[in-house]
Amino acid sequence: MRRCEGNLPAEVTDFIGRRRELASLRAQLANSRLMTLTGAGGVGKTRMALEVARDVQRAFHDGTWFVELAALQDAALVADAVADALGVIKHTTRSPLLQLQRHLENKHLLVILDNCEHLSDSCAQLVSALLRTSPNLHILVTSRHSLGVFGEQIFTVPPMSTPSSATDLDASSLDRFDSVALLCARASDCGSGFVVTDENSRLVARLCERLDGIPLAIELAAARLRTLTVADVLERLDRRFQLLTAGDSSALPRHQTLQALIDWSHALCSTSEQRLWAQLSVFAGSFDLAAVETVCDGPDFAADELVDLVDALVRKSILIAEPGRDRKRYRLLETVREHGAARLATADRDRLEEAHREYFCAVAQRSLAEWCGPEQADWLVRLREDFANLRSALDSYLESGFVNEACALASALQWYWIAGGNIGEGRRWLGEALRIADARPASLAQGRAMWVDAYLALLRGELADAQSRLDQVEHLDRGFQMPAGAVAQLRGMAALFHGDLVRARGHYENALADYEERDDGVAALYMLFQLAVVYVFAGNHDKAAALCELSIRLSGRYGDRWGASYTLWALALNKWTVGDYRGAEQLARESLKVKQEYGDHLGVAHMVEMLSWIAVSDRRFEDGARLQGEANAVWDSLGTSMGRFGRHLAECHLSTEASLRQALGVRVADSLIGAGNQIPGGALALGTDRPPDAAEPAVPARLTPREIEVATLVARGMTNREIGVQLVLSSRTIDSHVQHILTKLGFNGRSQIAGWVVGQQKLDAV
Repeated sequence: MRRCEGNLPAEVTDFIGRRRELASLRAQLANSRLMTLTGAGGVGKTRMALEVARDVQRAFHDGTWFVELAALQDAALVADAVADALGVIKHTTRSPLLQLQRHLENKHLLVILDNCEHLSDSCAQLVSALLRTSPNLHILVTSRHSLGVFGEQIFTVPPMSTPSSATDLDASSLDRFDSVALLCARASDCGSGFVVTDENSRLVARLCERLDGIPLAIELAAARLRTLTVADVLERLDRRFQLLTAGDSSALPRHQTLQALIDWSHALCSTSEQRLWAQLSVFAGSFDLAAVETVCDGPDFAADELVDLVDALVRKSILIAEPGRDRKRYRLLETVREHGAARLATADRDRLEEAHREYFCAVAQRSLAEWCGPEQADWLVRLREDFANLRSALDSYLESGFVNEACALASALQWYWIAGGNIGEGRRWLGEALRIADARPASLAQGRAMWVDAYLALLRGELADAQSRLDQVEHLDRGFQMPAGAVAQLRGMAALFHGDLVRARGHYENALADYEERDDGVAALYMLFQLAVVYVFAGNHDKAAALCELSIRLSGRYGDRWGASYTLWALALNKWTVGDYRGAEQLARESLKVKQEYGDHLGVAHMVEMLSWIAVSDRRFEDGARLQGEANAVWDSLGTSMGRFGRHLAECHLSTEASLRQALGVRVADSLIGAGNQIPGGALALGTDRPPDAAEPAVPARLTPREIEVATLVARGMTNREIGVQLVLSSRTIDSHVQHILTKLGFNGRSQIAGWVVGQQKLDAV
């Protein structure tokens, strides 16, 4: 199986020093499945965790993964955040924890949970549960305090090494101190022209000493060397630190130092910069300039001043600038954000939180209005980038009692939940908003939220929930109901999934009539392919094709690619049923590419399954078996199956599996399905991880007898270590054999070896 790298963020600046600590941490990590890096804020816990993860990356076959929790405020969503970071598909009836346990149980990977201190109880529970069920999982935590979990090993990240100003050191003697190296590197990054000389070496030593070797403090100081000398910095630093001498003497010195340095950094900002710093603390995660200009627009700033202020805060290392898809994004370090929040007056915070909610609700509403258009894919990316803020807005609406607004926001994210692979979380937000709304007067926002929740329930195969929600919608006063066509469309889906084609057609025809009367081409676009499926199974293939062609024309008119991809699936289904396998396969592959681009896992499952049916009907049984295995893996990760989408599609699935076992035999069919099960969803279907053509099998003589023996054991699912034990060889030797096998046969992964072995066994039996 192909090695997975993970999702570690790219390095923006060089990692400086810490070699001894890294070596110690690597040694401890090798002997512990749970390591927690503790230490003061700003001491470099996150950076050290990322550096050691890069060092050991090759030791983890399934990757090293980074989960940033600083922006997450709801402890109940920790498992969701981890699942998102690991790419776990969430269209499922299972809880996020169960999904994670299932996803991780047989994987060998390292997960970094970053900034856990504000979610320590939830993180501790999640970590304990995952480690119990995932024997090859390693977790590296960064937190200001330990989790208190059994088996946890604590690594306290110390300050960087600093020189003593009492010792007479020249410039060359300072090189060996990490704090000096970091100061020089970051000052150079800022273009300050600063260098350590024999003349300023004592002052440099004094500065690093007074900063207690805290990396964040050093980096903030380095940024000031653009405009100040080391002596200037020390002079101002001395005055600021004196403010803390009469403070809480029980606080750690480096906590006092970091706070003093941030206070000093705050004082070096202009009054307008200070105000903006405080106001930016209302954001969660990253944000763009448009959000700043809207949320922070007010009497505190002159027209067009915000752009310059944002630039100034970036230059002063208060704001971190990051690349987005098509625009710069910004974020505050958590310590810096907290500092700003503490200086925000209650009245200002209330005003800003309201503006924040309204802005991101408007973003969601605009994404809904523009979804069926040429910027569809861009909208999905933007919603993903903004989701920490969208989540924060949902939280804020619910906590503030604005239930109708919460319903409006959660339902406006309809396509993010569906096309973006987040149906489960969407149902949770909608469910919570509607639960609170149950005791409030009805509203149009609640009616729409009920309708969207019914839609999501149908896509998860939760038909009873969907029917209940639709009943609630229809019992609302007429002024609060969704359009009749929208309700009829979902009733049609429910009937189709129940296998009742007559009722489904009736509901869909009613929906289409309503959409035509209201000239709602967008709604019709998403309904027509569903009605086409009804006609496919009713045997009216000309009518099905005509409906699909109409839907494609509407997609072209609006620039919609996601909806068109489902119409392509319906067209493929129609062509498959009439025996046009080549045409069906071409359409299904075209649709699959869009599904993968959008991250629509439910769509991927449907497309790969369809390609399996086509291959089997075309008597390409081995391809069909592997594709069926690939589809099964996606369905399993979703916690659902083709059977949830009605008896007609279920019969296609069952008849395909029966044909495979009849043509290949149960043992060979199951082996090939198992091999496909190990391939990432859609990879085999699109040829990015395709085994060799069954018609041209690799020649066994190309492998040595020992390599054939190793390949056979690989096909049984054994790890290299297990193979070594059975053959009484070292793991290193087996690693070498497997690599030779992959090279000789031109393969990329173990699943291809397994498929090759099964093919050879089949040939031997002929």
